Amino acid sequence: MDIRRAAEVPVTVEHEGTCHSYFMFDKESVRGDTIGSYLEFICEFELAPGQALAPHDHNSHEFYYLIRGAGVMTIDGEDRQVGVGDLIHIPPNAVHSIADASGGEGMRALAFAVMRP
Repeated sequence: MDIRRAAEVPVTVEHEGTCHSYFMFDKESVRGDTIGSYLEFICEFELAPGQALAPHDHNSHEFYYLIRGAGVMTIDGEDRQVGVGDLIHIPPNAVHSIADASGGEGMRALAFAVMRP
């Protein structure tokens, strides 16, 4: 399961020292997997305390970035604890779900997907 933690990503100083960037994927590193694709959607979603997304799959590279709370991410039967600052990559056609594990506050995440035509 591909989960990248913002706190573990090295800083890259850019734009004449005015910007600190934290690349969750190195520039151009997913080009081969996504070339010819298009951005299907970008959204934020919330799960109420104790709730979970129904397991599902689709033909896109999907990413979740947790911005509040905690969860348990399941991809193709493998479970991992995730929290704020974690970026989760869900490969095409992988059955996936995420369940709130915040302990009462619910969770919120940014989601986006890249679709191959």
